[in-house]
Amino acid sequence: MCGLKISALLLPLALLTACSAGQGCQESGYCSSAFVKPYFGDIFSGEGLRAALQARSFRQEVILMVSDHKRIDGFLQGARSLQLLGLNHILLLSLTESECKLIRNVVPEIGCGWTTFESPEDLEGVYDLWNMRYRTVARSIRLGYNVLLLDSDVIVFDDPYKYLKHPPFKDIVVINQEEGVLAPNGGVLYVQNAAPDGPAAFMFAEIVSRPLRWADDSWAHADRLSLHKTCMYADQDAYYDVLADVVSGYMLFPKSWYCLDEVVRQDPQWLKVFEEMEKRIRFFEAFKGVEHAAPNNWRNLTGGPTMSLMTVNLRMPNCRGWPEELGGQWYPTERGRFSKELLQQLQDDCPDCPMWPDAEDASNAAAADQVPTEKFAVMPHWLGISYWRRGRQGYWNAPLTGGVAQQVIGHTHYNPIGDTNIHKYTVPMSLGLYDWDLAKKAKGNALYTACASDSCSELKVLAFSPAVEGLLGSSASWQEFAFLLRGLAQLASLLGRAVAWPSLPCHTPWVNMGRQVVKPPLELGSMWLPWTAADGQLMCMSWEAAKGDCLSQGIGLLPWERQHFQQQHLGNSSTDDATSNATDITLHALHAEQAADAGVAEAGFNLSHHVVEIHGVDDLLGLKTLSNQPILFLNTLVHVDSESLISVRRQSDAYQSLLGMCDLLNTTAMSHKYSFDSWDFASWHGLEILDGPSVKASVADRPQDLKKGKLVSRLHHTGHSRYVIKHSIKKDFSRW
Repeated sequence: MCGLKISALLLPLALLTACSAGQGCQESGYCSSAFVKPYFGDIFSGEGLRAALQARSFRQEVILMVSDHKRIDGFLQGARSLQLLGLNHILLLSLTESECKLIRNVVPEIGCGWTTFESPEDLEGVYDLWNMRYRTVARSIRLGYNVLLLDSDVIVFDDPYKYLKHPPFKDIVVINQEEGVLAPNGGVLYVQNAAPDGPAAFMFAEIVSRPLRWADDSWAHADRLSLHKTCMYADQDAYYDVLADVVSGYMLFPKSWYCLDEVVRQDPQWLKVFEEMEKRIRFFEAFKGVEHAAPNNWRNLTGGPTMSLMTVNLRMPNCRGWPEELGGQWYPTERGRFSKELLQQLQDDCPDCPMWPDAEDASNAAAADQVPTEKFAVMPHWLGISYWRRGRQGYWNAPLTGGVAQQVIGHTHYNPIGDTNIHKYTVPMSLGLYDWDLAKKAKGNALYTACASDSCSELKVLAFSPAVEGLLGSSASWQEFAFLLRGLAQLASLLGRAVAWPSLPCHTPWVNMGRQVVKPPLELGSMWLPWTAADGQLMCMSWEAAKGDCLSQGIGLLPWERQHFQQQHLGNSSTDDATSNATDITLHALHAEQAADAGVAEAGFNLSHHVVEIHGVDDLLGLKTLSNQPILFLNTLVHVDSESLISVRRQSDAYQSLLGMCDLLNTTAMSHKYSFDSWDFASWHGLEILDGPSVKASVADRPQDLKKGKLVSRLHHTGHSRYVIKHSIKKDFSRW
């Protein structure tokens, strides 16, 4: 009853408690569902924050997450993964009271906190989000709380406290997901046992303060340095900048240096400044890697009897007189209202808590050196890391890892070659961890990318039948695969339907190129998203399908969106197979080099069927009689002679436009991407084809010697409002 199908946010308290009793939180002792209360209010004042933490924390632990109403689906999915583990001590924050009112309507059991701080005008928007996150972290740890800071696009596979409260992690004050080598990412971050006046508290306050200091004098000092106004407004840049301070003991600005005007950066004096800062940072010297014995019950995660942990001591920094070789004085001499407000807030939260020595006052250098150090660690990848760094290798895919994912916290994060916003929900969908009931609660009827800005109630879909989709794994190349998808896309455009983009078996030779695709780490490179189908087969979906140009505005559905759409229109019965009476159709292979030949040679790789060409208006009129059916399954591979369909010119033009946008259908340019043998994104990152199709494909580039055939549609009802297009072919072998 407490499995992944449950929408935890909708469960009554008694059932949440019952679920917790059987989950991993029992081992750590942090099952919190029965002990937290909703909170709704402004956390700007110390009184407000203390009330929020009292309501939403458990055993001095709080999980901070941030969202707005438009992106509440991501929060719901991430919070669900925590709650199914029995961890419900989540403090949800948003930017304004009006946003929180909308959010409270969705998650009254949790509530929402906002803050009324005033940001500099030039830093509104994204900065407000980062400001609130790190400001609340700094304030909370000064009040004696331990903070697990999570982005909303996380999947928590196992109770993190089982590991964070156990050696070697229990003595770490700050442990952070790695963005790059020794570079922090704020998406997964844990702070425990931090001193209110220690380097960790300073670090998170300074991340917020750094851009505020330049705004204090209306950017006058920044202008003198030629710093652009949005310098350090993004959290990870500011985090790296300040981490350099607390590792070196100096006030350093290595990321801010890149905010200098490009011409200024090339000045020999400023180049020397950067070199001097790098000498003092010494990350690769300062961080120490230590091997620790892994407990027996961790070894499925660690992959062996030991694990490596990279740590460094954080120390309180000081400007030390703002040495000229380090760029001189980077901040205005006097504080202004923005940074003063931050410091005052930190002091008012806890009047009895000491403050750290002012890092901008050189006379405090000796005092800074006396502040006790605190340990910082980079999270091992199995504990917390992004999908792109580990998940796509199969470690998050439970069927590949003995039924339990080899990951504690997964961060979907971003996709360097795709659409990051779509990527954030594509990943949990592919793992079977996306709760559609919660999605509906957040999005209403606009569930899919194809209808994200509208209701999906009018959506109609065209898909290959399972039998035909099974043939695609015998395709010989990307070019051939894309050509076969074109037929589906052509017919969908002409019928006004969304395309259900298919996947390929990962064992398809041209997909894996002979690499290992049986167990993690999968060697599929950058171009494929692996997922496990219901029958246990490892499937590969092209990341090209997970882009807005191939999905939005009614164009297409991802495989899991199609599955959900299909289930919504099938009812509860699954006894009938809509394709059980389907007639096989013969298909020939289609190779580019054969396009100009007198004929198309028979395939030698199990594609033993022919492509059928639809031509003439009558064919489409017959198909349009099915227009009221939500999903049609195409039981043949087709190519539409759309140039002959004058009466549907508008739909034909829509298809031509799709060819120019959706690289999934590009038979030429994409072949270059998928033929690289290096499997490294960097090897083709600079190619022009990343900017869009280098070849404007058209109907005219199809093989001219495709076998002609007359398509006759016959309607077959299966009893569940599901239909299959079946075909007979009037064969004409005279040209063969």
